[in-house]
Amino acid sequence: MDGLKDYFMWMNELFTLGIIFPVMIALGCVLTWKLRFLQFTQLGSSFKLLMAHRNTQEGTISHFEAISAVLAGNLGTGNISGIAVALTTGGPGALVWMWVMACLGSIIQYASCVLGALYSQKNDSGEVVGGPMYYLSQGLNWGWGAVLFCVFTIIAAVTCGNFAQINSVILPLKELAIDPLLGSIAIGVLVAVVLLGGMQRFARVASAVVPFMALIYLGTALLILVLQADKIVPAFKTLLLAAFSSEALAGGTAGFAVLKAISVGFGRGIFATDAGTGMAPILQSSAKDTHPAINGLVALVAPFLVMIVCTLTGLVLITTGAWQTGGLQSTNICTYAFTSGLGSQAGFYIVMLSLFLFAYTTILAWACCGARAVEYLWGKKAVKWFYGLYVALVPIGALMQVELIWVVADMAIGAMMITNLVGVCGLINRVAESRELYLQFCPEYGR
Repeated sequence: MDGLKDYFMWMNELFTLGIIFPVMIALGCVLTWKLRFLQFTQLGSSFKLLMAHRNTQEGTISHFEAISAVLAGNLGTGNISGIAVALTTGGPGALVWMWVMACLGSIIQYASCVLGALYSQKNDSGEVVGGPMYYLSQGLNWGWGAVLFCVFTIIAAVTCGNFAQINSVILPLKELAIDPLLGSIAIGVLVAVVLLGGMQRFARVASAVVPFMALIYLGTALLILVLQADKIVPAFKTLLLAAFSSEALAGGTAGFAVLKAISVGFGRGIFATDAGTGMAPILQSSAKDTHPAINGLVALVAPFLVMIVCTLTGLVLITTGAWQTGGLQSTNICTYAFTSGLGSQAGFYIVMLSLFLFAYTTILAWACCGARAVEYLWGKKAVKWFYGLYVALVPIGALMQVELIWVVADMAIGAMMITNLVGVCGLINRVAESRELYLQFCPEYGR
């Protein structure tokens, strides 16, 4: 099993550094220039549009519910245990490269959500559906690309959205003497209850749970950093030196460490934000508005909020020294950090509650994405069979090896991303045209 894990890790690093890294850099820079640094200049407009709760009869959910659904998928265990994995495998510099990935990924997410709205349509149930599979097939006339994207989405839903989430929750539950199998079965039942209500019920649950869970986690992390205030500046220095130090860039072992940081940082950044993977346009297409650019602008909020959570998590792990504490793995590093940071066992329970809520909403979000892919391939009737299988697989993740789960999940998401980026590259002019048309009607935004 270790040999298989090492092989997958090598393949994933090669895939990230050889394909995803250069493609993200190139496409992100082109879109940033072509759209006039929109991800930085229009972030305020994104929040204004989100708070306006704008919706039309064409959509099935509000924008607030849609972005909550996206955040439900983004704010998963990748923001907690995933950061621990990033720091222990790629070093502190990995967090810096997560920031870089998020900046470039957010503009790609904007483009994806614009295209998702442009090529969305209504299914047999009257719901608005969209995503990369629709703009790949209709915009590029690449039917096989749409099929490939759907297959990769289903695999990612099972590995990233299901196995990785439940595994991260179950690890610390063992310390509470809770049977992993029974705990995972209980979570599976809760997932099934929401999935029976479809996308609309999930969106309502997400809009209620996401703000609550984010406030609990962020509030606790900020409190710990206040208590560790004298270590914050050294922590940032550690991050930047690990990512850009002249000694590291000189080559040899240190140079390899930088490449490792880039690889892990991009991989974990993709996993945490899902920017560019095509997940966001699938979920946000259900909130189709009067103009596709609105969907794109609102989409800028998610990567920004997610990176705040990731940064605070990383700082807590570094200031408390948890990331260098031996004998700990994945989620247990975070529970140790919060417990020692607060000086109370309350830290353990706060992380556990946050993990449960983060994992639960992420499992639901990926289930909905997988269902849209299944519907595209085999029709609406196949969705209930997918939901049944998806729920049945929840307990399996509790029994799998941690490292193997994360690397397979990374590879599945990477495959989704590359397929989606083909669509974005091929339709980049449609994105630019959509923005210019939007500015004619709403000149207060985008200038």
